[in-house]
Amino acid sequence: MVFDEVVRGSEVLDASWDALSDSWWDVLCDAGVDPAWVEPWDAVDVGIVRPVPVRELLDRLLAARPDAWVMSALAGINRTALSDDDAVVFLQVHQRVAAWWAAVRFEAIIPAAAAEPLVEEFTLLVPGSDEERTIRIADVRREELGAALRLPAATAQDHIDTARLLAGPLAATAAALAAGEITDRHVAVLVEAAGRLPGRGMRDDTERAVFTTACADLERRVLPTAARATVSMTRAAGRRAVLAIDAAGERRRRREAKCTRDVYVVDELDGISTLIARMSTEAAHAVMAQVDALAHDDRFSPPAEGSASATMGERRVEALAALVLGARDGNGEAMPAPRVRAHLDLVIDLPTLLDLSGGQVEVRGAGPVSAEVVRDLLTDPEVAVTMRRLVTDPVTGHLLDYGRRVYQVPQRLREYVIARDRVCRFPGCRRAAARSQIDHAEAWNDGGDTSPANLGALCTRHHQLKTHAGWRITDSRPDGSCTWTSPHGRTYEHEPPPV
Repeated sequence: MVFDEVVRGSEVLDASWDALSDSWWDVLCDAGVDPAWVEPWDAVDVGIVRPVPVRELLDRLLAARPDAWVMSALAGINRTALSDDDAVVFLQVHQRVAAWWAAVRFEAIIPAAAAEPLVEEFTLLVPGSDEERTIRIADVRREELGAALRLPAATAQDHIDTARLLAGPLAATAAALAAGEITDRHVAVLVEAAGRLPGRGMRDDTERAVFTTACADLERRVLPTAARATVSMTRAAGRRAVLAIDAAGERRRRREAKCTRDVYVVDELDGISTLIARMSTEAAHAVMAQVDALAHDDRFSPPAEGSASATMGERRVEALAALVLGARDGNGEAMPAPRVRAHLDLVIDLPTLLDLSGGQVEVRGAGPVSAEVVRDLLTDPEVAVTMRRLVTDPVTGHLLDYGRRVYQVPQRLREYVIARDRVCRFPGCRRAAARSQIDHAEAWNDGGDTSPANLGALCTRHHQLKTHAGWRITDSRPDGSCTWTSPHGRTYEHEPPPV
């Protein structure tokens, strides 16, 4: 076979033809394909001993490690003829193959740009004198790569930096990408987090050792989340990991970032402008809580021109204007804005609050912040803060399990579930639990009780999918984790963001 001879004659091939094709032949044999009749690139169309349903082949491809043969088989499938269920599996395989192919790209960047930053020196003679001047240019290959791939220089440098990290301190991340366990977007999150770790400059062996150790810790904390969760959940896990690994550095960066605070306006079309305020995370969420509280306050009425059918977004805009500029009556006269009390929810344990330990603190909806910032916030008389325990209180003995005695969820239990789940517990949904509904996983009418194990936060859409569209929660657990079964019978695991 000509193709066989060409491949065997290549000196840059990573593996022999036999090793390259073994995994593919296994997939074909398991699916009922006779390898004796198969040409490599026509594997899906010929040599079938028995009719093989597309779904069976897709399932085999999904179970196989992604490689060139899986990609070849996927390309040979008629996508337009797939059922909606088979198309989902096709896309799962495609995502794994795309991840593997991204790993291949990063591997190729290393020889194109070098494993270590190259610094070339040029000695020039200063005109009109005998003085020599040395010019150093770092990563001179970057422009070649950028020009060849039509990338901006900064983007090309990002690709090079990522490839070097995956070939070194983030080797476990590279392995997960090549295995199709995570996507290149998850990789970008880990690379961004690694860029905030100590020793990231790797200017000497000491810094390199510190950075390598920190990266290993980062991967240990974040990769399990990346392998099962969305990019945004992975980003939150990365933020928690960086805070745990380098709390001092996080505090330093926070102080340095204060100089970037600002307020400015971007004018758009049709009489609309965007007001942007860069401020500390806790201040931003406190302001948003105040705006949201006023927008929901029945005493507050937006201007008459929009009051009849104002959306919540319009009410928030008018609430912000009223808080800053002062509310006005129908005649345009200034009037005191309705006074409301906003709450900023924190997740913090007592030893951390008392500065007895270095535990993590989270502003609900914003993510982790340093305990030092929270202690300052709690002493600020201008901010009302609500702290919520996330475990049953052994001191007061508050009852969190109401069994079959009531259908309506008591307020304490509702607050507990909101604080525990933090977001809607449909896989991948990030709708805040505080803005979701509290749902009985097993319906009350079917014998489900009102307890932490059977309750969870669901946004309106996913509550409706569960009630009317065939989605089911088949296993709901006291820690908020659960198992979903789709109308097609697939199962998906959900775990609440860690506290």
